Amino acid sequence: STVATGGALDVASGEGTQTSSGIVAVRAANGGASGASGRLAFSSGSSSAGNSGTVTIGSGPATSGRGGDVSVAVGSGTSSAGGALSFASGRSAAATGGHVAVCAGEGTEKSSGAVVVASANGGASGASGLLAFSSGSAKSGNGGGISIGSGAASGGRGGAVSVSAGSGTSGSGGAAYFGAGRSTSRTGGSVTFAAGEGTATSSGAVVVGSANGGTSGGGGGGAVFFWGS
Repeated sequence: STVATGGALDVASGEGTQTSSGIVAVRAANGGASGASGRLAFSSGSSSAGNSGTVTIGSGPATSGRGGDVSVAVGSGTSSAGGALSFASGRSAAATGGHVAVCAGEGTEKSSGAVVVASANGGASGASGLLAFSSGSAKSGNGGGISIGSGAASGGRGGAVSVSAGSGTSGSGGAAYFGAGRSTSRTGGSVTFAAGEGTATSSGAVVVGSANGGTSGGGGGGAVFFWGS
């Protein structure tokens, strides 16, 4: 339409009043011996004077059962790398860029859901995948912060936050490193370890120690505190 909203396209399966409703399947056919399978593209159109359209993928609610799952998975590769999965928000030339939010479901009577970010195990001759959590650089402002924390609890213990490196069976264990940022014109960043306040009883402890030595090693590696020159 040149003056009003364009027509709508609605693809819906049939309702099952006593059992399940029908399935809507949108898929590309398999590729041939020397070709790739077809591409599936779900996108909204561009807009010259307003907001572009929203793309929503979700399952319906359930009143007496579990909510439906939404699964996004890429294909595996037998002779090359597996497919990549990318979630990226929109770029803006005049305002703040879009957000990416990954949030578990609320449990109003029991526990909320878990959010798990993990790389798969490495093969016989490879390493496991890298996990990188990083904020972008800034040209004329502050770099973005990274916050890792647990929620508060009103009737129980606060959640624990654990950062640990992996063990090694034929090599050294992984290192855990905490380093503040460097500055070429101002004071470098600080590293602070602080125990929690106990408003009614004792505050928490801060413990810095090395583990026990093995049967063919010496004592613990020791704790070293030093100041730069």
